[in-house]
Amino acid sequence: MSTTGVLVSGRRRRRRLTAASLARFARVAREPQSYRNLLYLAIALPLGIAYVTVLVAGLSIGAGLAVIVIGLVLLLATLFAVRAMAAVERTLARRLLRIAIHPPLEGGIHANWRQRVQLWLRDPVTWKSLVFLLGKLPMGIIAFAAITLLGLTSVVLTLAPALVAITPIIFFGWEIDNPVAAIAAVPVGIVLWLTCLHLFNGMAWIYGICARVMLGPSSVELRERVEGLKDASARILAAADDERRRIERDLHDGAQQRLVALNVLLGVVETKLEKDPAAAAPLVARARVEATEAVKELRELARGIHPALLADRGLIAALEALAARAPFKVRISGVPDHRLPPAVEATAYFITAEALTNVAKYAGDEATATVELFEDRGRLRVTVRDDGAGGADPRRGTGLRGLNDRVAALDGRFEVTSPPGEGTTVVAELPLEAR
Repeated sequence: MSTTGVLVSGRRRRRRLTAASLARFARVAREPQSYRNLLYLAIALPLGIAYVTVLVAGLSIGAGLAVIVIGLVLLLATLFAVRAMAAVERTLARRLLRIAIHPPLEGGIHANWRQRVQLWLRDPVTWKSLVFLLGKLPMGIIAFAAITLLGLTSVVLTLAPALVAITPIIFFGWEIDNPVAAIAAVPVGIVLWLTCLHLFNGMAWIYGICARVMLGPSSVELRERVEGLKDASARILAAADDERRRIERDLHDGAQQRLVALNVLLGVVETKLEKDPAAAAPLVARARVEATEAVKELRELARGIHPALLADRGLIAALEALAARAPFKVRISGVPDHRLPPAVEATAYFITAEALTNVAKYAGDEATATVELFEDRGRLRVTVRDDGAGGADPRRGTGLRGLNDRVAALDGRFEVTSPPGEGTTVVAELPLEAR
């Protein structure tokens, strides 16, 4: 290739690269995330003012009156406000910045407000959140200045032809008072607007990193959760393999044997129909019994895998069916009317089924049980109580340990309280949203 051809090829390549760079530069205006980032920055200042006002007033007045009860109440209310405002910021980061921040621990299922306060005071996320909320004001001031100074300027320049017809535009010593100058300002405004969007995206990215670091658990806590989930997943896989072998064994020893016997019996019936039809009638009746028993065994087996009633009619119908089959009195309350995520419904069902099975096994027909469900703050709490003998230990049995693993796989919490002679309480807290 000649020198001229090399130069022409190089120019074309540079033109293509330049065109691609300009396309990437302009593409920011078509991306919805750019405007979500802009909204996040725009509301940072009013939120920062609200946060600092509440925190400064609560901490200063509460500390000044700490010698009396009202001061302690104000400090306690401020602590609750910190957790609530941090939850708002995590929601904004998830909805606008598309950053998922794992919420901190809230204090256990049975924890009262004293225990929750003690946990919050020990939790580093509380103090990191306090710093982030106080820093929201300067962050909001910076964002407001950038939006007002640069963003508003770009909008004014872009709309200059329409604005100059109403009044002359003067800023930074540049006066636009005629249509020619206004039209010339439009490309400058468009370029400045695209530049502002890139700048706002960068600011939102930095703010998102701060939110993730300050509002979420530390890497050590997350690593412990991940290790716990790995252990639970390994146990679930092992339990699934054992369950598969059990199903194979039950099919072989139960329904399969009945179906084989039914097949042989139908062969005999076929022979009898040709030679002695009268003798075939009892055999047909017997075949019907065998078929009915096989269907019953298959239904029982399928119910242990996943109840069709749960998938078809929802959690409330499935739990009522469990209560109806129980040989003792069961009261159910608080089941949500709407459908929940399938994994949550299945876990709630099997928790109830296992707990009621244990009541029937160890407490007898004279026992009573209550099943209570409560939906709050994006979590479902399942509580099963009985007045039986108590003394249940999840470490000794595979049933409760399997439930613990199932709940842990959803990143939930599972507790068993079973003092001897005082009944058993099984509580599970299941998140309704994926994290």
